[in-house]
Amino acid sequence: MKKTFALFFAAVSLTMLVFAAESEAAVIYAYSTVFTGDTPTGSSPWATLTIENHASNQVKFTLQANLQAPGEFIRTLWLNIDPFVSVSLVPGSVNTSGGSNVNSVNASSNGHNAPSGEKFDLEVNLPNSGAGRLTGTEWVSWILQGTGLTENHFLATTSDQGLFQTMIHVQGIPLGTNGSEGSGKLTGSVIPEPGTILLFATGLAAPLLSRLRRRT
Repeated sequence: MKKTFALFFAAVSLTMLVFAAESEAAVIYAYSTVFTGDTPTGSSPWATLTIENHASNQVKFTLQANLQAPGEFIRTLWLNIDPFVSVSLVPGSVNTSGGSNVNSVNASSNGHNAPSGEKFDLEVNLPNSGAGRLTGTEWVSWILQGTGLTENHFLATTSDQGLFQTMIHVQGIPLGTNGSEGSGKLTGSVIPEPGTILLFATGLAAPLLSRLRRRT
């Protein structure tokens, strides 16, 4: 009886973990690849971006820096929107762990240039001077709104050759290619969301439940 209860409890616990993870699903990008320009100091990822549903027609973005030289900062973020909808920054939605800020958010279908002739749909500009720059391990968050907008709108690649899902521009990199401050454009790749990571739990739960059925 005790073994049966333990197996049942384990199966229920694993199932609850899966459902909890799925309910908190988010799109997370890690910026670990230098596509062009200079390499930031230290080890990757040099930033992460979390995209999650906030409310109906609203999506929250949190850009977390992981820059390891004092002068380095993130200047620009690019993303795609598919299917494309017009988006705007929700007034008063910018939040930060320090003094960083968001200068502007511009959305235009294939309207923002990237390397290799690719074009992004969304450009988020951050300050390039003063206390508003995104440096060190600071984070800044903001909320965008648009008709039917969800986090899944931002999983698309650029439309021409399908090279990029997202990119950031890091400036102030010491020891650039010319021996002075440099900059680099970094691409991001998706980190599996918790629900995907925990899907193995369903594979574990199945034999447990099967054993329970055989015992009854």
